[in-house]
Order: sequence, then structure tokens, then C-alpha cells
Amino acid sequence: MTRVKRYIDANVLDEARRRIHHICDLFDTVVVAFSGGKDSLAVLHLTREVLAERGIDHVNVVFRDEELIPDPVIEFVDQYRREPWVRMTWYAVPLESHKYVLGKTYRYVQWDPNREHLRPKPEWAVTLEDLGLPPNTVLSQYEMDEIIARPFKGRVAILTGVRAAESLMRLRACMAKLNEPYINASSSKKAALCKPIYDWEENDVFRFFYDRGIRYCPLYDAQLWARSELRVSTPLHAEAAKHFGNLRAVAPTFYAQIIDLFPEMTLQERYYRELDRDAALRQYAGSWDGIKQWIFDNITDPAQRKLALTRLQRTRIAARRAPDSYPLDYVLKQFIRGAYKRRILPQAPGDRSKRKVVPAS
Repeated sequence: MTRVKRYIDANVLDEARRRIHHICDLFDTVVVAFSGGKDSLAVLHLTREVLAERGIDHVNVVFRDEELIPDPVIEFVDQYRREPWVRMTWYAVPLESHKYVLGKTYRYVQWDPNREHLRPKPEWAVTLEDLGLPPNTVLSQYEMDEIIARPFKGRVAILTGVRAAESLMRLRACMAKLNEPYINASSSKKAALCKPIYDWEENDVFRFFYDRGIRYCPLYDAQLWARSELRVSTPLHAEAAKHFGNLRAVAPTFYAQIIDLFPEMTLQERYYRELDRDAALRQYAGSWDGIKQWIFDNITDPAQRKLALTRLQRTRIAARRAPDSYPLDYVLKQFIRGAYKRRILPQAPGDRSKRKVVPAS
């Protein structure tokens, strides 16, 4: 059956509160995944309001310290850690991650014990030793769901600030279920990922803060004046790295610290705008085998290369059913952008008419 978008006689605030109440009814424990960002901050305060109505005077909170985070964000999160109504678990463990430099993806490890760290680990942070894990352990992002859920009783709902308006991928993820689309399975059998504000727009978030006098992280003001995206995440992943140079204006000390640890990011800042994508399209976009060769030439990490090859094979199968939706140059661009980590979506019909064709050399 075709799904049709329609509006209901309700506002997003009331719906979010209703969802959190429903989540509390379904799960034994509710935990807010707080990043210091605006969206998870809204979820944190919404959850506090709902739990207070249910006679609970505290909120369980987890913070995954990704190391490469500006000091204003760390200080902002720490302010909440010290709030009497917040019971926060702060994780600082080696996590596998990836950096994006001039179209290529490289592996790196957050809190890697084999290199200097951007800053000392907070003394209150949970470490590998606290978790009883060997000192050479490197966790994946997906394993963290199990780590987060482990200390809590029963079934655990991990509430996030994911919003469908942030990207097409997040929209599709929220549309995967017909009923309760804001409750999704996680990598842990004990936990589920819940998105109570998935239908909010950015203006809804800031209106919520304004109405309640909630102060958001001050980094956003600097980003606004620098005309940067409002984000608090690590600056090395594919999307953020495209605007890495903006850190000079937004967080100059943080920028210098990143360059000290990862000097290759100066190449990304200096030459990204000059990256000859047309040359890559001419060289690799002539066939599916050409895109496969691009993967071998540009993705060095074995695990990421395997993921990219798997995604390419699935995209190729999808293209057999809808060839006009997966033109080769479009597919290659998704790999160059680092969008292969999730399913590659078909090209929108409106984009096909204005698609630029690069002549063969």
C-alpha cells in the first residue's frame, strides 16, 4: 500500500511528550543519549518534564566522549553532569572512527592509547578498565549500545535527538516502520533506539528553548556568525570535513589542537575546493567495475573497503530494477562523499533532469 503524507491535528511538542510517555510504558529503563547538541538537549529536558509527571525526580543520561570535541561542548555537558536531577554516565573509551581527507576515508581511533590525546580523559569518565575490558580493545560505534544498556535493569530505551529533517537518510530511517516509527531496534537485544522528536524542525527546537528559558551550548552562536552548520560532532567525518576550515573562526584553539594531532587535515582545508571530482568521474564512472576500482584506489581501511564493496553490490542490484534512478556518476559521487556507510538512496527525479554529464577524456 502506498504511504501518503498527511497532517494531524496536533503539534510536535505534544506528540513528543506523548511518545516519551509511551516509551516509559513500554520499557523498564529510559536513558537519554546526550551529546551537548541542541537536539539531544531538547530530548533531555522533555524527558525530565515527562518523568516528573510520573513522579520520577531524575533522568538517566549517557555521554559518549568522542575526544575530538571543542572545550565549550565539554564544559556544557559537564554543567549538566553536575545537575542534581541528572545521573550521567560519561564514557571515554577507544572507539573506531573515520576521517575524510580529499575524497579518501581513513580509519582512526578515538582515545587511541597509542597516540597523544587532544585533552586528558576526565577523572569521572568510564574507561576500558572500569568496563573490565583489555587495554588494547577498540569498540565499534554499534557495540556501544550494549555497553550503554548493560548497567540498567530490564529493557532499555535509549532516547536520541535524531530528527528526520536533518538528512534524507534519517527521514528514510524514520519511515521504515508504519507504526511507532520513532522506536527502532539497536545492535543490543536489550535496548532500542527511540527518536521522540523525529518530526521536529530546527525552529521547533529553538522555540522550545525560548519558551522555557533553556540555554543551549554557546558554540552554536559562534557557528551562526561563521555561517557554519549547527553541529557539535567530531569535525573529521565526511560531511563535517568538507567545512573543516570553518573551525578557524568558530573554535581556533580546537582547530590548532586537531592540526597538531592530524596534520593531514590541513590538506583537506586547503585543497578540498580544488578537488577535481570531474577527473574522478571521467576516470571511474564509466562502468560498475570502474566504481569498484575507485573503492580499491581510495578506501584504505579493510573494514571500510569491505563495507563499500558490499554497498556497491547492493546498489548494483537495485539499479537493475530501476536503472534511471542509479546513474553511474551519481553512484560514484555517493562513494566520494562517504555516503556508502548506509544504503545509497535512488537519485531524486528532479535531480536527474539537471544532472551534469562529464565527457569522457
